[in-house]
Amino acid sequence: MNPPTEIASSFSDFISAWSFSGSQFIIVVFLAVTYLIGMLRLQIRSGWQAIPIRKMVYAICGYAVLFFAVAGPPEAFSDEMFFAHMTQHILIAMVAAVLLLAASPMAAYLWAMPETVRIGLGPSLAERGWIRRINAFLTNPRFALPAFVLTLWGWHVPEAYSLAINNELAHLGMHLSMLATAILFWWPIIGPPPVRSPLSDPQRIIYLILVVTPTAVLAAIITLSNSVIYTPYLDTPHHFTLTPTEDQRIGGLLMWIPGNIVYLATLTTLFLRWFSREDRKNRAYRLTRSEMEATRRRIRELNEKDRD
Repeated sequence: MNPPTEIASSFSDFISAWSFSGSQFIIVVFLAVTYLIGMLRLQIRSGWQAIPIRKMVYAICGYAVLFFAVAGPPEAFSDEMFFAHMTQHILIAMVAAVLLLAASPMAAYLWAMPETVRIGLGPSLAERGWIRRINAFLTNPRFALPAFVLTLWGWHVPEAYSLAINNELAHLGMHLSMLATAILFWWPIIGPPPVRSPLSDPQRIIYLILVVTPTAVLAAIITLSNSVIYTPYLDTPHHFTLTPTEDQRIGGLLMWIPGNIVYLATLTTLFLRWFSREDRKNRAYRLTRSEMEATRRRIRELNEKDRD
């Protein structure tokens, strides 16, 4: 981590602080470059038909968000401002994870590997392959939801959080575990291959509702606390003239409001999709019944003509 050397007092001071170093930056660049290599190989081989443009856009946006989170102002200020660190967490777990899952990047990553490795992994990705089985277990809602919530709460225990602020390896572990469990959590909602989501839309709605309360409770504890929970920020510079308590409350509100907006937006989308599907089913059912009744009437009319 490379903290800013000057006090930030304006948006330009904040947005101009970047940190192009550290293991997080290297990992994100590696993942993005590997995806691009595999995507180009696969697209050229398939005549640019294998990956839809929208999925490529999702992937590029997802890696751009990750890049901003680990190299931009949120990273540069993360060990001096609590709300900057919370911005990182939201970008990683609520934005980048969703975009990357929507991109379905596994095929691109496979094509980035040497041909012998790709062929060797083929059987393990089959329906009964070991990678497929591990993937199915990890993305099962009974595992994915508790893993995500426990990771979120665990890293916000003051001692664990302080360790992540003061130790670069722990800081890396925090963000890697948040990204990994966020991907597992969102998988049953988005359901990319090779393991499709087993949940129906009503079940996905319930699944999301179950995560709203624990995350909102954590955000409320942070926001409403009258004392500074995360003591490493007591001795850091007061950027934007914010006191540590004010900084903590802003960070809690960021977790509370934007985080829950993502959940609520997803819930609304799922509900509207479910309602639309049920409406189409009902209309198809009504149409089928009307056709059957019309057929019966026609049969009765023909029978009456035959009797006459």
